[in-house]
Amino acid sequence: MIGLVLAMLWSRRGRAATVMLLTALATAGALAAPVYLARADDRIVRTEVAGAAASERTVLITGEVQSTGGGSMAKTFESLAGGWLDTPGYATVFSAQFTAQPGELEQATAAQLSTVMFREGICEHVRVVAGRCLMGTGDTVLTERTAGRLGLRPGDTVSLAGSRYDSVSGRYTPAGAPTSLTVVGVVVARDGAEPYWGRAGGSRDAFQVDRRTLDTFARPSELQSFDAYPLPGAITVETLPALREWVQGAQRRSTDDARLNTDLDVLLDRIAERRAELRDTVPFAVAPVLLLAWAVITLAVSTVIRARRFEHGVIALRGVARPGRWWLATGETLLSVLVGALLGFTAAGGWQTRDAWPYATVAVLGALAVAVTVALRTVSAPVSALLRQVDRRTARWRGFALEGLLVVAAVVAVGQVRGRPGGVALLAPALVMLAVAVVAGRVVPVLSGLAAGRALRRRALGRVRLAGVLAGLRLARRPVGARLLVLLTLAVGSLAFAAAATAAVDERQRQQADLDTGAPVVLTVDATSRVQLLRAVRAADPDGRSAMAVVPIRLGEDGAAAAVAVDAPRLAAVALWPGGAGSAADVAARLHPPSPGTPVILTGATLTLDVTASTLDRPDVVLAATLAPLDGRPTSTVELGRLVPGRQSYTAPTPICTAGCRLVEIAVRLPSFVGPTVVVTLHAPPTTDWRVASGASAAPGAGGITFTLPATTQPDAGVLRPAGSLDQLPVVTAVPLPDATFKTFGSRPVPAAPSAAARLPRVGTGGALVDLEYADLLAADDGRADGAEVWLSATAPPTVVDALRAQGLTVTGRRTVADARAAIAAGGTALGLRFYLFAGVLSATLGAAGLAVAAIGTTTADLRALRVQGLRRATGTLVEPLVVAALVTAAGLAGVVAAAVAWLAVGGTLPGLAGTGVPPLGVPAVTVAGTLVLLAVAGLTAQAAAARR
Repeated sequence: MIGLVLAMLWSRRGRAATVMLLTALATAGALAAPVYLARADDRIVRTEVAGAAASERTVLITGEVQSTGGGSMAKTFESLAGGWLDTPGYATVFSAQFTAQPGELEQATAAQLSTVMFREGICEHVRVVAGRCLMGTGDTVLTERTAGRLGLRPGDTVSLAGSRYDSVSGRYTPAGAPTSLTVVGVVVARDGAEPYWGRAGGSRDAFQVDRRTLDTFARPSELQSFDAYPLPGAITVETLPALREWVQGAQRRSTDDARLNTDLDVLLDRIAERRAELRDTVPFAVAPVLLLAWAVITLAVSTVIRARRFEHGVIALRGVARPGRWWLATGETLLSVLVGALLGFTAAGGWQTRDAWPYATVAVLGALAVAVTVALRTVSAPVSALLRQVDRRTARWRGFALEGLLVVAAVVAVGQVRGRPGGVALLAPALVMLAVAVVAGRVVPVLSGLAAGRALRRRALGRVRLAGVLAGLRLARRPVGARLLVLLTLAVGSLAFAAAATAAVDERQRQQADLDTGAPVVLTVDATSRVQLLRAVRAADPDGRSAMAVVPIRLGEDGAAAAVAVDAPRLAAVALWPGGAGSAADVAARLHPPSPGTPVILTGATLTLDVTASTLDRPDVVLAATLAPLDGRPTSTVELGRLVPGRQSYTAPTPICTAGCRLVEIAVRLPSFVGPTVVVTLHAPPTTDWRVASGASAAPGAGGITFTLPATTQPDAGVLRPAGSLDQLPVVTAVPLPDATFKTFGSRPVPAAPSAAARLPRVGTGGALVDLEYADLLAADDGRADGAEVWLSATAPPTVVDALRAQGLTVTGRRTVADARAAIAAGGTALGLRFYLFAGVLSATLGAAGLAVAAIGTTTADLRALRVQGLRRATGTLVEPLVVAALVTAAGLAGVVAAAVAWLAVGGTLPGLAGTGVPPLGVPAVTVAGTLVLLAVAGLTAQAAAARR
């Protein structure tokens, strides 16, 4: 019997090869999901690792090591902590550092301290700008920034001593004799983002020495650390479990003496989250591919079996037992399906793909099941039907029952998707589209038959009209036509749904990237102060069309609300403005109304205030002034001394104000509790308009301004502010502010004047915008521009970056909206939704294959009979092409309806598509048109090939 089956295969090798290739295509289509998941997993890991912060990729173990005398340190930490770092694929760097003070000082403040540091292998990772790198004892190298700040260059010497804190005096004192260091070189990091630097950050600005020089210092203790950074290939899909296990074990071993500092677990959690998002999305797109694959195999097998019905009728007529008949009917098909499945599995890379076997098993078992079912059902027909080669029809009630169950399953699946996705919910889009396709398969043949019947009743029919009538009758009367229409409708609907999902997601990703980035190009810069940042950007772009200074801040007493301080007059020209957020020019005008006055500017190397303290019951009330240099240096607070009763001049040196300073405030530092009232008079004040805290008062008189300042618990009780800025800081916010006052820069609350907006650049619906200039005027901190950025417009010339550098800004990073879009597109949900389009293309390909198979297997015996009765040959040759055209057209219309119904039913609730609304229609329309052309070409080509046989 086996030999007979093999002989049958060889004699009909063309049709066997067709079944084999279609099964291979179906198996490869089913394996597309695990193959895509494996490739997407690798991409997620690469993207997350590349975009991770240094703290998320590196591991840091630190410990405070006490001195054992002289320059010796205990070796316990160095010997034990290094054993922790057995992280797979990681390299380690040892470092040690301590604080030092100028050797000539007996006491030093925190501002006078420096850091002396040894970092293993530093000369291999820096570039020497001047001088040389470390070679001998007593050598030190500095970064360009540190050398410029300290005024040092190669050849200079500096005396430093290890420092300890004296809690009695509140100052730092030497821990031993000073050590002389010679600056031998000025260096810069070869690559500031190199993993070698780990979390070193500011330690690059220390006095870098070798281990021998470090040991010449007397110091009470030093901070030792091991940095571990990943080598290429250390973080991959395969190494994730080992890394997770190592992090959990290391966290359990962490103690106060050896502290583990790493956010590697955060990176691993984020990777796991992205991979979970991917797996939540992909299964929804697999079902249509599997259904179409099985349907195409059904068509192929039924075509082969239908061509051999007469043979099976003769076999049954000669009395062959039913098992033998079944083996002859299924053996040829089973072998073709199994060989095709193996070919598809190999071609799709199943042997090298993780988790490929479950998908392949489902695809192959389903293919075998449909093949065996079709074959057995065909040969089980009555002998008379087999000999006459008549199609076996299913009982009408059975067909309606199956279709009713399909509709019920679709409703259940939609309900599960809208509730908690799982189970049959994974089939929801496919079931909804299949239900619409089945309805189309019922309706279209009926309409085709009615239209053909009406046309026949006309007396005169032209050649084309007659061919159309015959095509309509063939489509109405042949069951394979309805089945093929269901298959094509599902294929077109799947691709249309995938195109709609892709278009909707692309649009949302674009909007999200624009919102998150804030501008086409964002430069992170190193600025000494907010004043310098504003001055530099305005000087680099005097027209205000290309660049805008930005400083991210936190609003609210607890810093809960994100905010961005922007140079508001440039907002409309530079920022990417989100839709539905109103006018950028209107928001800019609300943020930067006209100033009520001009700032108070002081010039000179000293500041002198003539003050009379008429009521003063405490001897510890200090007078201070906060000054913001106009040349961009940091804001500074100078103490003018303790107030004494009576009139006296208070003087303090202000070398930072030789080029001019803005007077931020004068502070009478009252106790932080309820106490006596202090009354002072400021003679010859720099301005006559002042603002004081709630409960205080300012009274101008002939001798000056008299301030009455009751001591309260509020932190600004004794603050006197010139009225050169707004009373309240305008805030445009997309989230309700918790209080009428909030913190911007520094710790002092600022009165707010909020107004609402729907969405704002960078902060979206969860933050606010303030004007950088006005916020700086109301601030009383040191004026640092932490996290400073410069936003560039899309039309910014390349020279603007050089202009910013020429103004003293150091560009430390650059990111673009295109980078943000690429990062979002590499996320788990986005990659999962990309599979929708891939699966849609596979569905269209399977639909074209099914149409080609059906066209090849079409019998034209009825047309030949009509030709004997007088049908012209030219008319007969048009019938089958018109059938193909009618099927493709009907499938296109029904497929669009199926995709629309599926989108309305589940499109807004599927993972990754929630809240997308109506997708852009351009991409789906072009995709559907291209699919219909593909189907028509495949069907007509196959029909022409069949006609030539």
